[in-house]
Amino acid sequence: MTKFKLLLYFLLILILLCIIVSNIFYFKQNKHFLNNKCTKGVCYKNFNKCYSLNGYVYKDTANDKKIERKTLKCLMDNEAKYKLLKLENILVPSLMNGTFCDILYTTYYDYNDFTILRNRIHNLNMPLTKCVRIRNYHFQPGKYFEIKYNGGTKIRALIDDNFNLLEEDKIDNEYKETVQSILDKIKQKLIKPIFENTYKRMSFIYKNNPEMRITIDSNIEFFHNNIYNVMDKDVLEFKIPYSISLDVAQQYLQEINQLIGTKLKYEPFSKFEYYYYKVIMNQNK
Repeated sequence: MTKFKLLLYFLLILILLCIIVSNIFYFKQNKHFLNNKCTKGVCYKNFNKCYSLNGYVYKDTANDKKIERKTLKCLMDNEAKYKLLKLENILVPSLMNGTFCDILYTTYYDYNDFTILRNRIHNLNMPLTKCVRIRNYHFQPGKYFEIKYNGGTKIRALIDDNFNLLEEDKIDNEYKETVQSILDKIKQKLIKPIFENTYKRMSFIYKNNPEMRITIDSNIEFFHNNIYNVMDKDVLEFKIPYSISLDVAQQYLQEINQLIGTKLKYEPFSKFEYYYYKVIMNQNK
């Protein structure tokens, strides 16, 4: 065997060892993200980004200020979640800022009389948004002001720590006045924070289709002043365009159930409404 072949074999073995060591390291990081539970996000400062072990990823570069889609949700336990995460040929990690996992910190806002919340829960059809919140991420820069309307439309705007709009020119003209008006009311304390939640999110696309987004939220906590609650279930979300019918979406879920032996089903769920019914209402009993 020539020296050249020996050197080539040595380099191949070295590359293989590097890949194995890197995958072991990434596997430990991903497992740490999945398994460690926190209280009010305290331990999240020790978390690291998640990496794909097989190298298949989708790099999400979108930063839409107006998002129109429908979201279908399933509640699931840990066993179903871990089975789901083994579907590497179906769930392709969607990277944002170099990671497909992140921690979301969200503060929800409302008037003192819970006008927005009542409008949402009781379907009053008032000319108001159905949700007002401010969200930031552990691994991504920026703070985002978001308002959601019935039907799935979400308006997103980058803001600073003083509730001032950044990149105002990127906001749809149809909603710019509404966004500014609500931010002004937050500054004037006419609209105030009513609760916060924190949770871990893993993001994927379905079968290499960027229009079919899937997220898994876990360790979902709710807190405000002396009120604290943590969900005992995880949430699987399908975020799909309006062009995909509910029948087709049911077929996607049926395929997943067949592959991992679960009985997941779409059901109405909202973190916003969960807080109202399970946290506020229970506290008042």
